[in-house]
Amino acid sequence: MIMCYTAMVGAIAEIHKFFPQYDVVVIQTGVTAINLMIILGAVSAGWLSLMASKKRLILTGLLLISVGGAGGFFFHDTIQLFYFWSLVIGAGFGHFTPTVSSLLVDYFEGVERNRVAGMQTSFVNGGGMALTFFGGLLAAIAWNYSYLIFLIAVPLFIVFLVNFPRKNEYDGKRSDWRKIPKSVAYYCVSVVGFMLVYNAFHSNIAFFISEKHFADPSMAGGVSAVFMSGGVFFGFLFSKVSLKIGDYLFGLAHTMLVICYFSLCFTHTLAIVFPVAFIGGMSISMTMSQALYSVSTRIPPQTSVAVFSLVASVSPNIATFISPTVIGLLSRLVSDAGDSISRLTAAGCLALTFALIQYIVVTVRRRKEA
Repeated sequence: MIMCYTAMVGAIAEIHKFFPQYDVVVIQTGVTAINLMIILGAVSAGWLSLMASKKRLILTGLLLISVGGAGGFFFHDTIQLFYFWSLVIGAGFGHFTPTVSSLLVDYFEGVERNRVAGMQTSFVNGGGMALTFFGGLLAAIAWNYSYLIFLIAVPLFIVFLVNFPRKNEYDGKRSDWRKIPKSVAYYCVSVVGFMLVYNAFHSNIAFFISEKHFADPSMAGGVSAVFMSGGVFFGFLFSKVSLKIGDYLFGLAHTMLVICYFSLCFTHTLAIVFPVAFIGGMSISMTMSQALYSVSTRIPPQTSVAVFSLVASVSPNIATFISPTVIGLLSRLVSDAGDSISRLTAAGCLALTFALIQYIVVTVRRRKEA
């Protein structure tokens, strides 16, 4: 469910054909409006979670996603409607994602919680692979058919309505905001830094394949699928590695991206692209799983939605939105060519910087705690 909004990304070209009077940037912004609204929706969910039940928040999110999907499918004749449905869908995800993620705190403890944190990221990436594929098939019929992907929320709404408890496992109140430890800020910053670099792959892989003349740009979909499969793979290994090295996984995640991006910049064959994409893709399960698990062990349970809204929704979506701009600006320090190689090189250098910072920060913090 969490990744199904990526289905709209594959439809951007068809949406532009439907609204030829608007620049492609206007269309891209309409799609990324989902990410922006996720941020606002997540902040709202975090605040409401201290007064409302998690069941109500989840059902509200699923209802908004369903309405946005059905509305976008039937009513899409103007650019204003296109933007409106993106905002509705984004608000739905903003309520749904952090609330569902916070169930990790309610129902799992210790090693089991650590294992489920890794599995959650695996399923998110697996869902992303499947739904991106089906979204492409639907977009091939007509761009508004991409909205049908969001109707997966309908059966989920029924499942949660029938089976999920009405009362929260842990009740909260407004004053609980004060109990959130300052260390949460470290994990938010870590997620923002990681997603800044991570999203450079998705933003540039189609341009990279085209500029290198490896294959038709459509091959980018296959490479992106391999990239996400790396996240699926490592998610199931996460527990064993996390229990041994803990927050060092943040530095290791950036190291995987350094290997991926620098390998891409120096390769001259498509055969190298797939394995290094797989290596880079593992980084998402290292970072997001570790961030969610580490935060879950440091916060009062009644603040879980509020904190997870910051870590799992606000931070990654802010980074996703600003990543192309930041990487584009940094690429000018590498080369004036303005090509994908310069952007991937800039992303690799930024990942290397973040890796060193993370190794140092975690080492210093561990020595203080010893």
